[in-house]
Amino acid sequence: MEIRNISLQSKVDVKLFHLAIGNFDGVHLGHQEIIKTLVNNAKKNDKHTAILSFNPHPRRFFSKDLDRYQIISEDHKKHLLKDLGIDYYFSLHFDQTIANLSPSEFIEKIIVQQLHVDKLIVGYDFRFGKNREGDIVLLQDHAAIHGFALEIIEPIKDAASAEVYSSTGIRKALQSGDVEKANSMLGRAWTMTGKVVHGDKRAGKMNFPTANILPHSQVYPKKGVYAIHAIMDEDLLKGIANFGERPTVDGKKLLLEVNLFDFDRDIYGKQLTVKFLRFIREEKKFDTISLLKGQITEDIHIAKNYHLRK
Repeated sequence: MEIRNISLQSKVDVKLFHLAIGNFDGVHLGHQEIIKTLVNNAKKNDKHTAILSFNPHPRRFFSKDLDRYQIISEDHKKHLLKDLGIDYYFSLHFDQTIANLSPSEFIEKIIVQQLHVDKLIVGYDFRFGKNREGDIVLLQDHAAIHGFALEIIEPIKDAASAEVYSSTGIRKALQSGDVEKANSMLGRAWTMTGKVVHGDKRAGKMNFPTANILPHSQVYPKKGVYAIHAIMDEDLLKGIANFGERPTVDGKKLLLEVNLFDFDRDIYGKQLTVKFLRFIREEKKFDTISLLKGQITEDIHIAKNYHLRK
């Protein structure tokens, strides 16, 4: 997949491709349906596939304090889109000039004049232009005027609950600790990735050694204990993790502490990807270290039973 960072002034030499527009945060099952339709249409018509996304995310542009809004990192998103068959990824620099474009200007200047789109595929709730005033009806009108094909993907719902797959729903699920629901909407386990850093070694002194990861700029899950899988050097490892501030030992910063089962290797500086599988309990402050150790022992027992059943 070829990645191109563009602005409103950029020249794009690729022409007559099939395009989907959106932030695709999480690349959840609803997004995957849009992309599957895009790829299948392009193959039938011998066209390239492309995604137009925005950087920064428009929500983060308008609300500077939304540092932890994204479900997955930009790099992870691009990797997933490449695996789904996208040929080109256009990352449009989102600034005040783009924000001020009227819906008609957005279509004419970007979709038609800059990108020369042959066919456009968007979700049912796609909004665009200044103040998100552009809607599907306006897009249909302009498609007829400018001669590009348009396909609207209807909402994709969970078969059991009839809930529409959405990035908002996934964020809410993660923040409430319902990682199983988030994972079902993503179609895979939600992850956090980072380098293993040195901690204060208190967990090791309690005979529960941990690999510590500092969280990055993505949505945070609910503070607490989780059953997890970890991936390191392509090895899949089972374990348990605590995401939080460790109130019993007067922790001052957020940390992801990962205890890997049947594992005894020095992995400081290694890249670790942690898959969140099941929420076990909320983080809490214990009156004594002994009570904390007893709870961790119970947490590990619950996590191991979970892994055995899976």
